[in-house]
Amino acid sequence: MSLTTVYEQNPNRTQYVSQQVYVPATFGTRYITGAIDQETLSATLHINYNINPNFTIQYYAQPFIAKGTYSDFNYVVDSENENINNRVVWFSNNQISEADGLFSIDEDLDGTTDYSFGKPDFNFVQFHSNLVARWEYKPGSELFLVWSQGIEELGETDESLFRAANSQILDQQIRNTSLVK
Repeated sequence: MSLTTVYEQNPNRTQYVSQQVYVPATFGTRYITGAIDQETLSATLHINYNINPNFTIQYYAQPFIAKGTYSDFNYVVDSENENINNRVVWFSNNQISEADGLFSIDEDLDGTTDYSFGKPDFNFVQFHSNLVARWEYKPGSELFLVWSQGIEELGETDESLFRAANSQILDQQIRNTSLVK
């Protein structure tokens, strides 16, 4: 039996979010980035059980949970510049507002929304497992029974990493696959 777990926090100051056309057309396309605070949790479980040399059972399970929260939105002005302060222009509090999961940008501060983009925060939950029973009923001849399960769900929520994973897993239809070989 083996169990491996991994928890990571990955802050990144410039993660791509969206691209928006800034009217008038002379301003062109704005490439929106933001700071992302991402947490991931994963585990891998392997269990091998040999009942006798002719009959074995193997189980494998791998849950994966990721949550990303964006802040400090900006747009790219010089993508090749090494200094982040010269690479992007941050939106001030007067230029950006959020309502109902939509960020509205008034870049020229004239009171009219110039462009908008959806809230990019996310939760991703994935779970895969396999159960394999192998029976060598006569030398050189084997029978395999395989059962596989899987869940994948991408959601948008303000819940914590663990609560989001719990609610997303419990609400989903599990995909089951069986095989006899």
